[in-house]
Amino acid sequence: MNSELRSQIRDLCRDDTAFDQLQQLLAAEIQPLQRDLNLANFRLERQHALFDVVTRLRSPLDLETIFKDTAIEIRKLMAADRVGMFRFYSESHWNDGEFVSEDVAPEFDSALAQKIHDDCFGDRFAIDYQKGRVQAVADIYTAGLSDCHLKILAQFQVRANLVVPLLQGDSLWGLLCIHQCHAPREWQPTEVEFVTQIANHLGVALQHAELLAKLQAEIVDRQEAQQQALELNHGLQQAVSELKSVNKELETFSYSVSHDLRAPLRSIDGFSQALIEDCIEQLDETGHDYLRRIRAATQRMGQLIDDLLSLSRVIRSDMHREPVTLSLLASQIFADLQQAYPDRQVESIVQPDLLDRGDSRLLHAILENLLSNAWKFTATRPQAKIEFGALPLVATVADAGHQPRTYFVRDNGVGFDMAYVEKLFSPFQRLHSIQEFPGNGIGLATVQRIVHRHGGRVWAEGSIDRGATFYFTLTTEEVGT
Repeated sequence: MNSELRSQIRDLCRDDTAFDQLQQLLAAEIQPLQRDLNLANFRLERQHALFDVVTRLRSPLDLETIFKDTAIEIRKLMAADRVGMFRFYSESHWNDGEFVSEDVAPEFDSALAQKIHDDCFGDRFAIDYQKGRVQAVADIYTAGLSDCHLKILAQFQVRANLVVPLLQGDSLWGLLCIHQCHAPREWQPTEVEFVTQIANHLGVALQHAELLAKLQAEIVDRQEAQQQALELNHGLQQAVSELKSVNKELETFSYSVSHDLRAPLRSIDGFSQALIEDCIEQLDETGHDYLRRIRAATQRMGQLIDDLLSLSRVIRSDMHREPVTLSLLASQIFADLQQAYPDRQVESIVQPDLLDRGDSRLLHAILENLLSNAWKFTATRPQAKIEFGALPLVATVADAGHQPRTYFVRDNGVGFDMAYVEKLFSPFQRLHSIQEFPGNGIGLATVQRIVHRHGGRVWAEGSIDRGATFYFTLTTEEVGT
């Protein structure tokens, strides 16, 4: 009650006793109003503080700045000696940590970055704080705290303590601590409620920080992946450039081989033929045999050169994919073979309507080599049989229409020993003598190169005197009509 109002009431009350009674009655009425007014002012300031915290959460501020500004406002509003944010170390089972942010009165020591260890906290209290426990201690020396807890609080000159959990989602991240250092303090329910609300909003900031850290880590991972992709792409482009250069050198080498080797071979063969024609009388039978061997060797060398150039062209040639009817190609090749060897009686079987995508010229080369080999290696069979077909697709696979077809060429010829199957597709590797079955061993190597260029694979099965089967796939592309 101010002095002016008191003077007016005194003038109205001529009896001193009546004045004292009236003054007491008015004081009794005014005091609750004053408390309500103080409480309303505190709540208003609290709402302002909460609004500032929420505003900061919506701003692109880092967690350290949010903690620091919030600690300043809480200490000012609550007239506390220290407000700090304590963080537990990960993997410490909530027994170790440090203060990562604080605002403290200048007459008291800072608690920042001081490592704190408490053997009891993780086992006895962590689970309760994780469920939202709040500790409000008016005087640490009369609250029945453990000696280790008292020692930790005394280290920071604490006399009264208000502690609220900081939760990151459902996990206990740390503690929001309000310290009164110069004297004990009774913490009011409104103060506890206010600090709890602040802690809840800081928990939101912690979740945002966690999400931001994950997002930043993902961005870094993606940037690293993009950088790796760029480096791989650069390496690939360099490799393609080098491959083009190698192919160009190979092409030059092939032409060089074709030109430089053929000329001396033709000379050797020509002069050998001249010796046979012009000097036949001066040579005995041994000399004649030597010349025949020289001519045979030069002619074989010429054929080897032709085969190498053919294999080189298969590797270098451009591909033009289109729908190809493999059944028709196989039938035409069988007809050509039968016409070339009219005395042979061969049962040729072609599965109809086999359609795929690929380079028609190269696919013709695959079938020509495989069917010609089968024709050659069944020459000793009185009832030769050669079959071209495709294995049935697996009906239980949902996308069976996109499976690569497995084609095969099967014969009942002399077969081969599976112990040497890896040699079949190497250039000039033969499993039978040239006297028994002629050839240079380049056909299957050519087949393998073409199949690989179509994105497929080729393999073989066989046994001695029981025939052989060669399998190949091409691509998983759908066949257009």
